[in-house]
Amino acid sequence: MARPKTGDKPQELRKATVDEVAAIGSTAVSVNKVAARAGLSVGTIYRYHRSKDELLFAVFLDVKRDIHDAMMSAAAQHQETADRLRAMWFALVDYGFRAPRDFQMVELMSTETRIQASDNEELKRLMSEVLAEIQQGIDDGTLVKANVRTIETVLASPAITLARRVAMGRQGIDKEEVDRIFSLVWRGVAHDQSTFQTRA
Repeated sequence: MARPKTGDKPQELRKATVDEVAAIGSTAVSVNKVAARAGLSVGTIYRYHRSKDELLFAVFLDVKRDIHDAMMSAAAQHQETADRLRAMWFALVDYGFRAPRDFQMVELMSTETRIQASDNEELKRLMSEVLAEIQQGIDDGTLVKANVRTIETVLASPAITLARRVAMGRQGIDKEEVDRIFSLVWRGVAHDQSTFQTRA
């Protein structure tokens, strides 16, 4: 039974969609299941989204925006390239720790063929802003000379793995471990190996 018409329906839809995808995967998700989880009618969902795929993509894009905004807001607090990149890395990890199901949903959806980042202008813009920060690091000598996408992969993969561990319910990740992981990652991409030896 649908609940009364109160609350923030877009946020209820987002949470229900995220939880449903995290629980059963996007292929098995249906509008009916999301509606039941949200306590909303199927008709209410169709007022916001024309199809299941549109709903999934809208939520995917909303979470991607939030992750991006967290990273770029963290970067904006610093002037030095190394500090900006470090802040972005920790913001990505922190987001995964704070909202593990959101993070898990994005990771699951990113592997699906229906998510075509190259076809969506906003997703391209979000990625280009992250890559621009990394390119700045290459250009100013903060980072080693390498393909910008290669460095993005080296930086992002451990952060994603840490967030995935939280999403899967594994414990034992503390600040010291996260700092050690960042130090190891930084050694792989930094031109100056001593940059964060005393700051991590």
